[in-house]
Amino acid sequence: MQNTDRECIHGNEAILRGRRRVILGAVALAVAPLASIFPAGPAFAHHGWPGFDTANLLYIAGTVSSDGVWGNPHSHFDVSLDSKLPADTPELAIPVDLQHPEDSSRVNAARSYEGPHTELEVIIAPPAWSGRWGLARALEIGERFQAVGYINRTDDRLFRPVVFWFGIDAVPVNQVLGNTLPERAPLPE
Repeated sequence: MQNTDRECIHGNEAILRGRRRVILGAVALAVAPLASIFPAGPAFAHHGWPGFDTANLLYIAGTVSSDGVWGNPHSHFDVSLDSKLPADTPELAIPVDLQHPEDSSRVNAARSYEGPHTELEVIIAPPAWSGRWGLARALEIGERFQAVGYINRTDDRLFRPVVFWFGIDAVPVNQVLGNTLPERAPLPE
């Protein structure tokens, strides 16, 4: 191959790269206004504890009602809530990491959910984390689920547990990255 042929080939590749950049830039400009029109979905709304009302720990119980999504950055699924919940969290095993009295007392004292919904979307840690803490598989539709956690500040249908229990044996699974609650809010009276 002669130098002029090589130069043509390299020149054409450069032109194609330039065209791709222009096309991708145009697409980005076209899509950007849509981001402000459509609200962020659960995948964006749930990251981090600040998006949740960490001053109010709540207890929920029910059955898994959707296949959900099992993966990164978080797994999520729906839970149909029991029609009658106890006033407070029932006696359940607390994961070892959350057994400090400052945390376990708050988990045990969490009031039951009294919100308007009969079903909540539950957002948990991705499989790599949940697997380390005792849940190495996707939950199944109809499986028993109990949790203590928080309602999202902007979408009261989203729930993020600090701990949950699954199955008929109520296997406990820690959901905080460490051994303390995101906030040690005052205990309910």
